Amino acid sequence: MGCGVIGNTKVSGSFVLGSSPGTPAKKGQLMLDQFASGFLVFSFIALALFQLAIVLGAPLGEYAYGGQNSGVLPIPYRIASIFSFLVALAIAGHYLAQLGVLAPLLGSELNQLANWAIVVFNIPAAVLNNITKSQKEKRLWGGTTIANLLASVIVAI
Repeated sequence: MGCGVIGNTKVSGSFVLGSSPGTPAKKGQLMLDQFASGFLVFSFIALALFQLAIVLGAPLGEYAYGGQNSGVLPIPYRIASIFSFLVALAIAGHYLAQLGVLAPLLGSELNQLANWAIVVFNIPAAVLNNITKSQKEKRLWGGTTIANLLASVIVAI
């Protein structure tokens, strides 16, 4: 079994998903890590676009922030969506770097810390989107946030 490298090995700070020094990644684990990272890129870009739509005034109030507002969200929520948009893009970028599409900004230790920080970030997202009173929000984000949590754990381990 060979060691599967993701990223540019000539750049300092590149890493191997699913392995540690002296322990090569197994092919199946590497494929699972790549799939999970790719899923997270897609999911967080979709989330970023959703948040951008809110910022621009799309009538998505019942699908966000507990579904307590129907239609176009009030300005404070739209301002919060700017932050959410940027965070979602940053997370997608993090996983794009893990797939070797973007140059990594973090060394291996900080990358691993970021992976676990994203797992922690995904826990309240999964809980809150599955206990919300808004059925529309729950249907849209409930399963997605659980899948995000599971995929982020797969990448982190």
